[in-house]
Amino acid sequence: MKLEMFFEKFDQFTSAPNAVAKMRELIMQLAVQGKLVEQNPDEGSATKLIERSINERNRLFKENRKRNSKLITPVGEFNTDRSIPKSWVWTSLAEISLINPRNDIEDDALATFIPMSGIPQIYRGPLGGEVRPWGEIKKSFTHFADGDIALAKITPCYQNGKSVVFHGLKNGIGAGTTELHVARPIGDPVFPEYVWIFLKSPLFIAEGIPAMTGTAGQKRVPTGYFALKPFPLPPFAEQKRIVAKVDDLMVLCDRLEVQLADSRTAATKLMEAAVAELT
Repeated sequence: MKLEMFFEKFDQFTSAPNAVAKMRELIMQLAVQGKLVEQNPDEGSATKLIERSINERNRLFKENRKRNSKLITPVGEFNTDRSIPKSWVWTSLAEISLINPRNDIEDDALATFIPMSGIPQIYRGPLGGEVRPWGEIKKSFTHFADGDIALAKITPCYQNGKSVVFHGLKNGIGAGTTELHVARPIGDPVFPEYVWIFLKSPLFIAEGIPAMTGTAGQKRVPTGYFALKPFPLPPFAEQKRIVAKVDDLMVLCDRLEVQLADSRTAATKLMEAAVAELT
């Protein structure tokens, strides 16, 4: 069944448990498999994006060592049997971004502090935080900036899909919960929201669970999984089209969820009326 037909007949599937939640998962997975939007040959290949990113990454090596940023060596080849469109390439966040970078600003500058409760679980959910002087939050907390992508690494936040692309931080920077992995794209190879969709895709989450380390209730996804997991990269223009398509479909899912809730409310009221009539 084509995706468009599935949505046209979605009302026939709403009786299934967690129908809308499953639909959201399907959208995320199709998005990172190259099956949500058509490929455009005129947009070229993502290979050139990787080349630019690697050149920029090499330039930043020395600078980021001085800042004590965590630099993870990307793998040379990616061992995966999953197919992607010809114009896509396999890469990793370690190859196209800085992992868990540090910010460097004056202590009296204002920044946004975000606890784990401020990291949204739902798609496009609001970010919660408060403004504080940088000197108060720069130590013992995770650093991030506008455009960075963050993933909650601890259970159950990881399994629940807590992740975000930071926007609107005070002075463009922030710090917060230590239970985050952060990726800061190098150059312009990726549209951050596309990476975010990948982190929310069901396969990424499912395959990260057995990789978690620690004791029960305190298990965490290791940095290596976050940074080195094979990541399917489309051409930049296609990334933006994928994100726009996912946005549209998520709005549709929201509407369907409201309609489903309304229909259940109507059914409940009908049942209550019937019971009242009988009694």
